[in-house]
Amino acid sequence: DFKQHPRINVALGPHAPYTLSDDNLDKVAALLNQLDIGVQMHVHETAHEVEESLKLHGKRPLARIAEHGLLGPNFQAVHMTQIDNSDLDLLLANNSSLIHCPHSNLKLASGFCPVDRVWQAGINVALGTDGAASNNNLSMLEEMRTAALLAKAVSRSATALNAHQTLRIATLNGARALGLAEQTGSLEVGKLADLVSINLSGLSAQPVHDPVSQLVYACSNDAVEHVWVGGKQLVNNQQLTRMNAAEIRAKASEWRKRIQAE
Repeated sequence: DFKQHPRINVALGPHAPYTLSDDNLDKVAALLNQLDIGVQMHVHETAHEVEESLKLHGKRPLARIAEHGLLGPNFQAVHMTQIDNSDLDLLLANNSSLIHCPHSNLKLASGFCPVDRVWQAGINVALGTDGAASNNNLSMLEEMRTAALLAKAVSRSATALNAHQTLRIATLNGARALGLAEQTGSLEVGKLADLVSINLSGLSAQPVHDPVSQLVYACSNDAVEHVWVGGKQLVNNQQLTRMNAAEIRAKASEWRKRIQAE
């Protein structure tokens, strides 16, 4: 129904290798080949997941996925806190993307993705938030700052994942992971006018030597003034233009009560 829709793309999101049987992995692979769509899975999120896969299947989860034909340019490996050279080789050989979710990994104590090592290997790294259950505010600005700082701590190098690289994994690399690099992710003639206007005049952002550095290390959501998607303004002077804030709060409150009642 949505195949020709200009703004909606359909993809598959089977949860993780440890929740999928071999038969279901084959079914996912068959759908990928038939429909040529993206697939996103939580992979190597914890050390326990890798250990269990080795016990049950005799191979690491990513290797098991590869054997079932799921790896490729449309595949997004989310988390990957447990990485060895064989994992890097598989991702690189299949041109697959890694989705880094630092806040979720920290909150769940899952481990640390060695982002700088992955970047240096030439693998496409994009930035994600995971879900609200493990990342309460889903702020991409906060995710950028945490990703940049964590990369330095994990690699023990102050130059790891600099501000400009961090901005790239939050924008163009994300578009590439989703197969949308020709449409969005950077400001170029012919691409969609997907724009975010950030106000760097706040005292906490002064002095502005490098706008990108201030964006990554000093800005919060409060600095976002305007947002356009496909040239249509959705946020104007920090106010939603097409959604009712009161209705959103009411719906959130309703779902909170339903969840607590279960």
